[in-house]
Amino acid sequence: MAAAHGLRLLYDALSKGPISEAPFCRIICELHEDWVACVGDDAELISAKHRDRSFGAYTTVGMLVTKGGLGHLFGRWCALQEKPTCRLVTTAGLQRTAKDLMDAATTLRSHRLSKTAANMAGAQQAAVTAFVRCLLDYKAGEGEAGLPVAWTGTADNPVTAATQAHTDQAMRFLAILDIDCTPPLRKEIGHAAPTMFVAPVLSLMGIDVGRAADVWASVLAVFRERMKDAGPRPDGALPDLMQWRPTNDAGGGERELVSRIVAITDIAIVIQVVTTAVTPAYEPPPALPLTRLGIKMAKGGCADTSIERAEQLRQDYSEFWRAKIDVDHSARFEQDANRRKLHRLSDEATHAVRQQDQLWGTPLWIELQIRLAAMPTAGLPVQMDEELALGGVCDLTSRCQVWFSERFDVDAALAEAQQGRAA
Repeated sequence: MAAAHGLRLLYDALSKGPISEAPFCRIICELHEDWVACVGDDAELISAKHRDRSFGAYTTVGMLVTKGGLGHLFGRWCALQEKPTCRLVTTAGLQRTAKDLMDAATTLRSHRLSKTAANMAGAQQAAVTAFVRCLLDYKAGEGEAGLPVAWTGTADNPVTAATQAHTDQAMRFLAILDIDCTPPLRKEIGHAAPTMFVAPVLSLMGIDVGRAADVWASVLAVFRERMKDAGPRPDGALPDLMQWRPTNDAGGGERELVSRIVAITDIAIVIQVVTTAVTPAYEPPPALPLTRLGIKMAKGGCADTSIERAEQLRQDYSEFWRAKIDVDHSARFEQDANRRKLHRLSDEATHAVRQQDQLWGTPLWIELQIRLAAMPTAGLPVQMDEELALGGVCDLTSRCQVWFSERFDVDAALAEAQQGRAA
């Protein structure tokens, strides 16, 4: 979604004329929040919360503050002296009091833009009151910035009751907050992104939209690299960053941030190189570490995007069971039963597609997804969907219990690839 927002900034700039005449637009990755969208000196802090369908919707104000990340987002907004706007991007919908809160935010935004006094009543007023209460109760996780002292108090004098000042500040935050509940799910975005995010930009640039998939893969690779350059930094340097331009002699602290900035000019260059080369000359840096799973899928002829997805699904699958076992140690028995079931399904899928004289990794990847989609949900552990189940197959592959090609020496191939990377 950060890549999608970068493409949106480029689209908006191109819609108004040459990029050279547009404000300096860029995405800053992993600074105050998951990313920051900047146009000139204006900034929007963006937090992303992916939720599978099994999560359902946010139904309470408390869920938005904690699981939706509004507590942390509010803290960063306060630390930046209420200057940026804020956005939550999530695949979960809004219901009940959570929806009342966002209705209140819409009303407050209308008052702000029309410069009229805010007027809250009924369910919206109750949602704002609940939001203030939840913020007072909010405790940020270890290493996070948390809320200002005005909300937490001190160890000797903690804040326990809401004041009018708390309510006023919470309402100012809601007036600049937006929630986007419309992004595609993880299993959909790989297919939808080229059409939804890239094609409109290519049309503006007069480029054949048939290259959208190639462009998306390359732009996404750039964002993956910038995202993993460094983790979140609570104090950051956003006010100083507003003065940074490519032509300036940036200071040491700003140079550190350059590796986490994707300017719209960077995206435009990637698009031009990818779409003008006879064979794509732009080779994005490897977005994934070299792993047994990646080596085995590549040996079977699977596409890079499939390998990236497989790595992410394997990680999600491991985190699913880690969280489940932390709560209930007996879940290990359920995990073992699920592993046996996925191993059998993989065995059957392999027999269905295996070919002696050609690569069969991609046919197996497709066959696995077809079989998992046809599996009754009752056959999966609670809260596990077909995507997480596919991650279980990927986990089996990384353990060399499932293959996407005929057997080979994985460790030797991995060592050779690592040596090539080092060279």
